[in-house]
Amino acid sequence: MGMELKNVVVTIEGYFFYVVVLVMPIFATISVANRLRIKNVRLSVRHGMLAGYPLFPTIYAAVQLACIVVAYAIGDGESILKFLFYLLASAFWFVGAAAAEQRPVTNEGIVLSVNSRKNALLKWGSITDYFHKVKQHYTEYHFFYNTAKTQPNGKKTLIRNVAVVRVQNDQKDAFDAILKTELEPRFEVDPVKIFRGEFKP
Repeated sequence: MGMELKNVVVTIEGYFFYVVVLVMPIFATISVANRLRIKNVRLSVRHGMLAGYPLFPTIYAAVQLACIVVAYAIGDGESILKFLFYLLASAFWFVGAAAAEQRPVTNEGIVLSVNSRKNALLKWGSITDYFHKVKQHYTEYHFFYNTAKTQPNGKKTLIRNVAVVRVQNDQKDAFDAILKTELEPRFEVDPVKIFRGEFKP
């Protein structure tokens, strides 16, 4: 029973290895290609959870590095080679995630999803209100916009949506400058004042 379980685990791990090693370069290629197809980018907002960069690929890479150190310490050359491939896969994952998690700001609006072409662009003219919440290392911008939904009876109703864009401190001035030219002329009052009673920083 113990040997059978071990064989199952080894088989699963083998499939996982090949899936990771093959899929991550494809993911990175697709994400980078989709990012590069976006034109007239004025600012590429880093939206990752780790200072604007992808968190989970970084953690995964750190785990692989630790495994490589342990394998080297015990003299397991086969495991070192395997974990090196995992580390390479994590590098592709990082590159792909960094591209996919960007929020490109263009002349038309903000691209909310690099890898999705459906409702990915939040156009400047669609934004009805916005406010921001200042954090320690970044600022959250909440943009409100409406979408139309068709009811079973054929009537269309407007649904209010919110998109959150996380802007790191080193990109905040550039982002604010774009908002000043694209949105502020459309609002007679500061939207932050409108929502101050509802949303606390």
